[in-house]
Amino acid sequence: MKNSLIIIFIALFSVACGGSERQTDKLLAEVWGKDQGVRRQMMELTKAVTIERREELIDSLVVVAESMEHIDAENMAVVDAILQQGLPEGLAVESYKTIWIVIDHAPLNRQVHYLPLIKQMATEGVIGMAEFATLYDRVAMKQNRPQRYGTQCVQFGTPESLQLFIWAVESPETLDSLRDSVGLGSIADYLLQLTTTMGIEAQYIPTLSVEELNELRNN
Repeated sequence: MKNSLIIIFIALFSVACGGSERQTDKLLAEVWGKDQGVRRQMMELTKAVTIERREELIDSLVVVAESMEHIDAENMAVVDAILQQGLPEGLAVESYKTIWIVIDHAPLNRQVHYLPLIKQMATEGVIGMAEFATLYDRVAMKQNRPQRYGTQCVQFGTPESLQLFIWAVESPETLDSLRDSVGLGSIADYLLQLTTTMGIEAQYIPTLSVEELNELRNN
């Protein structure tokens, strides 16, 4: 907790005193490392979960999940401090991506608050349009609405029978053209990528509605 307060104070002090872009880059590099480090831990543990090891690993999963929640909150506080006077100019490419990813991992209210800024960043070219599309879809899914670009999926079931579905989309007939417009590959390629990464067959059923997906998830 003490270290968290120190990092947030440094961010606030840097902004208030017109801190250099390199100081902000260094701070955001630390934020990126924390964000990705805890997620690597979670992915490794999740992949290790089997029916036989479920009881053995459940406590570790809970600890890592709590750590992720704490790190995400700390990182969001740092980004809030950096952005309190608007988007800094002259940062490294990696720093702008870090700002996006922290917001992408933030609670819904922060995502909604910063969505216009993320769109501005994408329009100005400091992040990709794909990053904006990902956040747009994440907000839509959290608000229980169809997504636009097909970037979000939902996983449910038991360890013995996990299922992975692409969240409902606004316009299935134009999905691939919309994905192409923001630099994303086809939905078919994305399904293959998800299946390889998650180790579960990813499914996309264009006719599935939000209500039907929620019913499947709750059964």
